Amino acid sequence: MKEEYNYTLTVPLGDVEEAIQLLKEVQVNNPQMRLSRKPDTKKNGRFYLCFPFAGTRTDLQFQQWFIAKKKAEWDLFGPNYGVWGLS
Repeated sequence: MKEEYNYTLTVPLGDVEEAIQLLKEVQVNNPQMRLSRKPDTKKNGRFYLCFPFAGTRTDLQFQQWFIAKKKAEWDLFGPNYGVWGLS
């Protein structure tokens, strides 16, 4: 099992493309991050971001960087601790 810290990002549907571009930048800086889309709601696009725990928290720099870049109406929920996959 692999330990990780995960986040849910919720953005208005009109901002989905902008969010995708910003998340691509996050992946360049954090190549081990897993990114997936959650089902959209009527008004919002949703993303699921997972950062592996490798003896240290690989998500801490992301959190500070992303909060400074995101729009006020974007909601970043997390971090949540989790375990993924099988050993």
